[in-house]
Amino acid sequence: MAFAVSEFKSNLRGGGARPSLFRVEFQYPSGITKPNPPNQAKFLIKATTIPASTIGSYDVYYHGKAIKVAGDRTYDTWDTTIVNDEDFGIRNSLENWMNSISNHKLNTRNKQIFPGAPMGEGDTAPYKSTLKVTQFSKAGYSLRTYSFIGAWPSALSTINLDWATASEIEEFTCTWVYDSWVVGHNTGGQNEDLFSNEDFLSDDESG
Repeated sequence: MAFAVSEFKSNLRGGGARPSLFRVEFQYPSGITKPNPPNQAKFLIKATTIPASTIGSYDVYYHGKAIKVAGDRTYDTWDTTIVNDEDFGIRNSLENWMNSISNHKLNTRNKQIFPGAPMGEGDTAPYKSTLKVTQFSKAGYSLRTYSFIGAWPSALSTINLDWATASEIEEFTCTWVYDSWVVGHNTGGQNEDLFSNEDFLSDDESG
């Protein structure tokens, strides 16, 4: 039957993935240590996306007829929306990271934070890092992880201030560029639990 709801139900076996069940994690470059970078990114990044997958193409003509030939893979920028706490912890660390890549005054890279002569590029460049976004199941198990290789913050959005806004929390967007992304497939209960007890321990309890 064309519109059989029972057939639809039987093919939606997991009940559909939920866009709210995700976590973003990233590592700061080793030189970004003053002040110590906060580790609460997995709690304060409130929105992002699973990355697009794009392979370019080009036309080869034969007697006026175009044949589509696969080209190179390209990678879009990636955005994260971040809740701003009163310590400005993540914002401050990202600003320091960007300032170390390109100084506000001199437009130079900080060689003390990112040592090496010449300054390396590629996946292993000292100013680049790895980002991860993990999709979780409704049971709290990781389903799929995307890792962004060679990533660095390219742009921070404004934070809007307004006397008439009294009951909202500040947030901002960080736009990332990266060299490539890879995907890891996970399988149910043998993987990391979204609701790990360690996430809810106090500083005293966690040691």
